[in-house]
Amino acid sequence: MTFRTGITIQAIGDLTPSNVVDLGMAINLKHIEFDPTVFPDISNVLKRLRTEQTTIHAPYMEDYHMDLSSKTSEIDKLIEDITLYKSRMNIIGVIVHPPLDAGGDMDKFYNRLDMLPFPLLENMPYQSWDDFLDFFDTTQANVNNHLGMCFDIPHSFITNGSKFLDIPVEVLNHLSSPKGYIHISGGTADEDTHYPLLTEGIIPFHEVEEFLKRISFSGTVTMELYPRSFQDIDKILQSYILMLSIAKKRIHKLSVQIKRPFIMRKINKMATTKKITSEKG
Repeated sequence: MTFRTGITIQAIGDLTPSNVVDLGMAINLKHIEFDPTVFPDISNVLKRLRTEQTTIHAPYMEDYHMDLSSKTSEIDKLIEDITLYKSRMNIIGVIVHPPLDAGGDMDKFYNRLDMLPFPLLENMPYQSWDDFLDFFDTTQANVNNHLGMCFDIPHSFITNGSKFLDIPVEVLNHLSSPKGYIHISGGTADEDTHYPLLTEGIIPFHEVEEFLKRISFSGTVTMELYPRSFQDIDKILQSYILMLSIAKKRIHKLSVQIKRPFIMRKINKMATTKKITSEKG
């Protein structure tokens, strides 16, 4: 079993996406999931970006106060940017939440999905698998674009408790493809905390590891981790080392282990001039 593993990168406090990309390139990240904050900083990001692939997380109501159904030109501009930079960023997909804008337009939602590269519909906290599959099937019936799935493990843990890895065959079929896509982080039974792996969260990570092995996962695992402070970045590096070990990327793992103290020295210098404030996504 081997798969790509990567990290979410977004603007965090005084850190721009290109600042974080700098750190990501130091550990030779093969995959990055960006949010819309990448595009105001895109010229600086492109100067630094050297990854095999990226994805974009589309905005959603809880944190962005708009989604793909919203009647705002900001969404249209985002889709223009994704289309414009798709090749240069090697964008392989766009993660999409169910639309929740009370003033939104479902026709706009469907039309915009048709403009995106491989939309990946994500399961939500407190959303049953039946409800998720109903949403997926209804959406697929209304678009011409082929849809994929993003299996968010902490969301399933909130919804399904100890059975968080008992997934429907339809979801498993999507994960079994090389285009399979997973979100992982530390979390609790009732909050999507985005903790680094094996830290404050209670998700039994050994079960996640066995699950990936059992299904011979060959897609992409994105660690959706948001630091609360500069000290958390070392925990993120440790999380990355753990995922590289599971993905059997031994040489890459050794390289990150060697570079880790040097990167943390650079982080500690940055901490004197910049601030981190985290927002969950």
